[in-house]
Amino acid sequence: MYEKVKSLLTDVFKVPEDQITPESTLEMLGLDSLAAVEFALALEKDFGVEVSDDEVVELERLDKIVDLVESRVRAA
Repeated sequence: MYEKVKSLLTDVFKVPEDQITPESTLEMLGLDSLAAVEFALALEKDFGVEVSDDEVVELERLDKIVDLVESRVRAA
């Protein structure tokens, strides 16, 4: 799941792969609040689960966002 999210960041948001770690925050990756909304929508589309932009912003770190998506996918 982490690798899929990482690919999403590199493909859609053009974040260099070497900058992405599980501990990365959206801010560290150069994603502003509008990009956070787009990221949440992309997660919903790619994984078929509901993820709000507020949750993405609140969780901040990539590993926590991946954990949220994984838990929603398992529950679906």
